[in-house]
Amino acid sequence: MAAAARRSHVVLFPFMAQGHLAPFRCLAELARRARPGARVTVVATPGTAGPLRASLTADGLGDDIGVHALPFDPAGHGLPAGAGTTAGIGSHQLITLFAASESLRPAFRHLVAGFRAADPGADVHVMADMFLGWTLGVAREAGASHSAVFTTGGYGAAVYFSLWGSVPLPADDAFPLPPFPDVTVCRSQLTDHLAAADGTDAWSTFVSKQIAAFAHTDALLVNTAESLEPKGLAMLRQLFHVPIYPVGPLLRATPPAREPAPGAKNGGAILAWLDKQPPGSVLYVSFGSQYTIGASQMMELAVGLERSAHRFVWVIRPPAGSDVDGEFRPEWLPEGFRERVEAGGRGLVARCWAPQVEILAHAATGFFLTHCGWNSVQESLGSGVPLLGWPLSAEQFYNAKVLAEEMGVCVEVARGARAALSGEKLAAAVEAVIAAARETGGEGSSLKVMERFFTDVMHC
Repeated sequence: MAAAARRSHVVLFPFMAQGHLAPFRCLAELARRARPGARVTVVATPGTAGPLRASLTADGLGDDIGVHALPFDPAGHGLPAGAGTTAGIGSHQLITLFAASESLRPAFRHLVAGFRAADPGADVHVMADMFLGWTLGVAREAGASHSAVFTTGGYGAAVYFSLWGSVPLPADDAFPLPPFPDVTVCRSQLTDHLAAADGTDAWSTFVSKQIAAFAHTDALLVNTAESLEPKGLAMLRQLFHVPIYPVGPLLRATPPAREPAPGAKNGGAILAWLDKQPPGSVLYVSFGSQYTIGASQMMELAVGLERSAHRFVWVIRPPAGSDVDGEFRPEWLPEGFRERVEAGGRGLVARCWAPQVEILAHAATGFFLTHCGWNSVQESLGSGVPLLGWPLSAEQFYNAKVLAEEMGVCVEVARGARAALSGEKLAAAVEAVIAAARETGGEGSSLKVMERFFTDVMHC
């Protein structure tokens, strides 16, 4: 008689940022599909548990995938009381939130130990965010297997962690990237804290811990596909000598319904406006849920959009350095800008959440001006929408680089938090990026790779 299959429990732990939560929610569904008999639990904090549960329930997965919230007190770490995710803090406080996440270790240890005690015969596997390297020690203590999840693409992750592993960096305007001398990095592609890092600062200390964990985990799961990023994945395999599984793109299989999400009053209005526009005529502008441009850049971008001949939808947030949760002030835009463009039917300024997946999938959307966050990149590529890149931080600079230089689907129009984008340059960039949309390929590969991962790592 054949031996009964071992029971499995997959425990996913994302970092508390929207750009990490979204792919982890898809990863949980993918794990459930790859191992239908496994128990799947997503670990959250009080600030992220509710949205995760709502998303899973909306997709009919509320009974299949559990969500467990660990206690977390941002105020106890010098963060704003409401800073349960990166959305509640400024970019300068991000390293504080990274360090504060380590305070979750005792509660997570107790949780995993409880899972093991409740079902001693089950295989427990921890899939943890790339910024939660301390979870490796907890998994080892509990006798569980462990993988680190790169919510970024392969190329962006390889360049980003190679740079951090090489600090202090040369002061030259451009320099070869160790250990990849064929890759040139410009100093303008470094965030301020990376450019200033000397190996002893808080950022260097934190990232070095994550890099050490990558070298000892059982596997790295990367939010990309082999067919999309062969070079980036080859670089990662050279950098980290552990099995690497490209399980992406981690995107929702179908766009959300046309009904706007709770609190998103204008989501339906945006789609209704797009319904009235000619095919491929609209430039969609958004810098994601975490990042935003400065006040002077916002003013210049508005002038550029008004001068250009293209229709646009601009999802706008308060500028960098302001109260990101405060009211939008009229002085951040040219006087009468919103009224003029909307009255003329040429543009729509949305001071709200927007249904990005549906916007990008809409026939009227022809181009996307983006910060090149990896989720936005994959959503755009999935809809065949060419990109205009304005990377602002982290690995976004290297995403823009690979999209422009290796894939040919992006024109970088500005770079960094202090750049400016004129109307002339914006118009020229749109013209330069007009081309047939390219498909990413690899459809269905995520599930196959996840199945192979479970067989290799969990032996189930």
